[in-house]
Amino acid sequence: MMNLVLIEWLKLKGLRTFKVILILYAVLLPLFFYSLSGIPLFKYFYSDVIYAFPKVYHYVTYISSFFNLILGVIIILFTCNEIKYKTQRQNMIDGLSKREMILSKFYVILLMSIVVTLYAFLVAFCFGMSTNSTEYFEGVRYIGFYFISTFGYFIFAFFLANLLKNSSLTIVIYLLSSFIESIIGMGLVSKEFSQFLPLNTFSNLIPMPIIPDGFEYMMTEIQRASLGFGYGLCFVVIAYIILSRRDV
Repeated sequence: MMNLVLIEWLKLKGLRTFKVILILYAVLLPLFFYSLSGIPLFKYFYSDVIYAFPKVYHYVTYISSFFNLILGVIIILFTCNEIKYKTQRQNMIDGLSKREMILSKFYVILLMSIVVTLYAFLVAFCFGMSTNSTEYFEGVRYIGFYFISTFGYFIFAFFLANLLKNSSLTIVIYLLSSFIESIIGMGLVSKEFSQFLPLNTFSNLIPMPIIPDGFEYMMTEIQRASLGFGYGLCFVVIAYIILSRRDV
C-alpha cells in the first residue's frame, strides 16, 4: 500500500495546482475563522463562544466544508492529466497490475481526506485551547462527519473525472454540481426529500450552526452520516467499474 501511495505522491507533488490550493486552504481556513468576530455583519450571529469547545468543532468544519469543492479540483486535474498523458498505461508497463493502479488512486483520495480532516481538527483544537474552555473532545463528532463529507466530495470528483475525461468540463460541472442537484431535486421531489440526494447529504453532514426558522432535517446526524458513507462507497464502486473496464 505504501509503495502505491509513494508512486502517486511523486506524481502529485509535481502538480503546481496541488501545492497552491493546499497552501491557500491551510492559510485561509484559520485566517477566515479568526476574522469572523471582527466582521460587523457576523457579530449579530456569532460571538466568542464559537472559538471555545465544543462549538469550535462545528464552526471550523462548517467553514472548512466550503473548501471541499476547491480541494476536489486537485483530484480532477490529477486524474484528467493521467488520462490525457497515458500515465496509467506507463504505470502498468512498469509493472503495476490494473488492480494496483486503480487501488493507488483510492488510497491517495483516502489519504488526502484524512490529511484535510486532521488539519481541520488541529485548527479547531488550537482555537479551543486558546480559550478557557475545557471540554476538549465534546463536539468532536463533527470531525468524523467532516471526514465522511470530504471523502464523499473527493470521490465524487474522481468519479466525474473518469466519466468525462476532460479537466475543463469536469471542473465546471463539479463546481456547479450542488446547484444542479438542487434544481433537479426540487424539480423531481419535494424540497425536504432533496436532502436525500448525494451532494446534499455530504453537505448536510455539517449543517449550518444556526438553522433558519422553518427548516427541519428529516434524518438524524447518524442517519445522515450512514447515508453519506453509503453514497461514498457507491461512487467508489462505480469509479472502480469504469476504470476496470477501460482500456488504459
